[in-house]
Amino acid sequence: MRHVPYHTHSMTPASRKMKLTDKHIIQLRTSIDKIYPLGNECWTEIEPFIYIKELDNNEYFSKEGQLTKELGLISNGILRIFYLNEKGEEWNKLFLQKNDFVAAGISPEKKSITNIQALSKTIILCIPYAELIKISTRHKEINSFIQKLTFEYLELKQAREIRLLSEEAMSNYLLFRSTFPDLESKIQHYHIASYLGITPTQLSRLRKKMNTYQQM
Repeated sequence: MRHVPYHTHSMTPASRKMKLTDKHIIQLRTSIDKIYPLGNECWTEIEPFIYIKELDNNEYFSKEGQLTKELGLISNGILRIFYLNEKGEEWNKLFLQKNDFVAAGISPEKKSITNIQALSKTIILCIPYAELIKISTRHKEINSFIQKLTFEYLELKQAREIRLLSEEAMSNYLLFRSTFPDLESKIQHYHIASYLGITPTQLSRLRKKMNTYQQM
């Protein structure tokens, strides 16, 4: 939990562009095929619409109230998904890293209720959602891919909420470390505390207790 002036962060400048390479295309297709394989004809229609979005640290991929404009795959970097409560306090829901998919929401008709922000320089491979929908009328496997991706996200979200309600802080902290290896050394610790639903002071105590145990 952290109170930060919401207006201080900016969206990505449109002028900054990185060249899309064959390596990026292979990375995106491989990640999609792991969830649900798309045929060659389908992929041939998708490929011309792929573009790169670059975010610097603290820049936003999307903000609360926006519609889903694109589906992205993180080529490199770290994102967090968070929401603001009525007091303006931030609560982290999820961290996303390399080869994770990202979108403002799970439905293109509904406005997002969360914010997605970069915690490092981040490269995202994007496909316009509107084009995906058009292509899906000719290639039904896109619908299967989106449905499976949505189901996996909802399953992950539900599992996390149940865990935070039913398990102790130390158990949640250990699970965070196993779920996101090396992330603890790459981001500010107050983001981790927010994700775990505890204060930074409580997290500091958990870390100290863990270090003491490891030295025994």
